[in-house]
Amino acid sequence: MLSEYGTWRLTDDEDAPAADEVRTLETLLRLKAEQQGSPEIGLWTEELATALLTEVVPRTVIQPREHAMDMVPTLGRFFTYLGQTGRWAADSMPPQAAPMMLSSLEFATLEAADDPSRRSFSTNILGHGLALGVDLEDDDELAGYMHWYNSLPDDERVELSDTGRLSDPTVPFDREESLRAAREENVRSRSWPWFLPELKDGDGITVTELGTDQESQVYADTSFVAVAAGILDLVGDGTRRITGTQALSRTDCSALLETIGTPRTVRSMWQHPEIAGPWITLLDGGWLSLTGTRVHREPGPVPYVTRSDDPEKFVEFGHAVLTATMFGRDARDPDDGGFRGMPDTLAALLVACSEQGLDLHENLERAAQEGRAQASVERTAAQRSVEEWQRWSNVQVDLDALTESGVLTRDGARYRGSAAVMAALVALIKDQETRGPGDA
Repeated sequence: MLSEYGTWRLTDDEDAPAADEVRTLETLLRLKAEQQGSPEIGLWTEELATALLTEVVPRTVIQPREHAMDMVPTLGRFFTYLGQTGRWAADSMPPQAAPMMLSSLEFATLEAADDPSRRSFSTNILGHGLALGVDLEDDDELAGYMHWYNSLPDDERVELSDTGRLSDPTVPFDREESLRAAREENVRSRSWPWFLPELKDGDGITVTELGTDQESQVYADTSFVAVAAGILDLVGDGTRRITGTQALSRTDCSALLETIGTPRTVRSMWQHPEIAGPWITLLDGGWLSLTGTRVHREPGPVPYVTRSDDPEKFVEFGHAVLTATMFGRDARDPDDGGFRGMPDTLAALLVACSEQGLDLHENLERAAQEGRAQASVERTAAQRSVEEWQRWSNVQVDLDALTESGVLTRDGARYRGSAAVMAALVALIKDQETRGPGDA
């Protein structure tokens, strides 16, 4: 259908940048379907369009500012095309209201694109690389840029990941130097990821035996489980109204954030992975179902029972919902919220669930120190290959996503997983062993 749009556009204006507009529309329609649960191409409400341009795009799309400026005009022309070809859905906003709505969104879209608080950790880092001229689709350039980023002092890395800007870096970015450093040695690492510490005796696949009360407390203290339980409590035995983006209302989201001790202003549930993650798992796992603008509670594979009613059954529910999110991420494609760094991510999670937790940068610094002491034996972090740096980056993205959704916790730069998370990992490992390598 977008190819038809391209033809329509060129018929109207033979000099129109039709290919660029089609690429923009492909991105917007994909995000509308995947992130907002609205796959119908001709369905556009003010709420959907606003959330897409001011919340979903800034959080997920890495692009120059000029591309952000083009999105609203491109969407406006697409709306015109939908109307002229009879594809404007009946449940959409009135066609005559669309131009005024889009006009009001132009400034809000740019404002959102410039607001680092609306972008993820990774989007801020990669967006800065794009601004420096890095070709993010080139593996060599991306690895070189990530090598430069990881060579920065801690405070500069934090500033860049929080704001997407770094005005006066200790080491200015040099494209050729970063490429040279990242390519210096292109030897694949051992099966155990080079950036992880070796597990100590007693670490690894060990599930701690706890009493029922202790065990139920571990699950109650896991944010992902607490929010999942909070959502089910909120829906109750009846139904709950949801928004046009198939999300909980701002009021409901604020109430959930209060329950986990992180009250804040909510624009949209989709901006809060600590709620969106459990919400998606409850839907995928069969604990919730949607009908129109209402959400209903379902029994699920393991019924939800509150901790106060039955601690043991609450543990069973908590284990089921944590296992479901792990299985879901393992099954989905990376671009659809799945794991990017498997099997390295699994190894990293084992370390994170050990007593010492996991600081991904700590081992890089140790490797560099060992490299200076034994240059003929140990390789420094700067000598790692492009593939190895990509492995490190993919694991970091996975751990950040699990932390943002409440599965892991983070103390500074150190990731930590509870005994509840370890139990879910054991289930995932057993499932992978049963399926065998290469199985879907």
